[in-house]
Amino acid sequence: MCALRRPGRAQPRSKLAGVDDWSDAERQEEERFQALYGRWEAPSPAEVRGLLAGAPFPWWVAGGWAVEGAGGRRRTHSDTDVAVLRDDVDAVREWFSGYHLWEAHSGTLRPLVPGDELREGPEQLWVRRAATQPWVLDLVLTPTENGEWLYKRDHRVRRPVGEIGITVDGVHYLRPSIILLYKARLKRAKDDADFASLRPVLPEDDVAWLDEALALVAPEHPWREALR
Repeated sequence: MCALRRPGRAQPRSKLAGVDDWSDAERQEEERFQALYGRWEAPSPAEVRGLLAGAPFPWWVAGGWAVEGAGGRRRTHSDTDVAVLRDDVDAVREWFSGYHLWEAHSGTLRPLVPGDELREGPEQLWVRRAATQPWVLDLVLTPTENGEWLYKRDHRVRRPVGEIGITVDGVHYLRPSIILLYKARLKRAKDDADFASLRPVLPEDDVAWLDEALALVAPEHPWREALR
């Protein structure tokens, strides 16, 4: 296993477009990380659509790309997160059989080689062609129960799987309310900026759902005032 410590993922400054949320310290830490584990080369949502065209499992672009896809602010995208259902992991592994998959969990990376079972704990699979190639996707393994998506930190928060996504220009994204729920616990300036950019365009059902979810998991969260 490889020890994994980093504040996030970034590309060299010259390749970034939009608002740059990285501090100098974070960028230096990222440079050290990439020197040890390799670089990231994040595909665009349109490229993800092509990569997963015809896949036998549902998928949704998540993270910062989903903020932008839902009408939020345009900012740097240092990696590409794609949510898939954990129950579909066998089909996901078959689809990416020409790639190397690594379990990312609790500060470690572990290769998931053919024939190995996915361990119980890991919630992410990093994807690249080979050690000499960049990482291209961070697959987020999403828990479900009886056809409902579950918020991994509190299973009282749930939503039918058929309602967790939106489609824009043929790209499937996680709903903005779900993206913001994930971001709410991080309490970073860039997440506050993402919330501020999405709040004016959030559909009313997303506003209500997010407020109800925060009432369960973070009742004192400052975003709740803006949701009323």
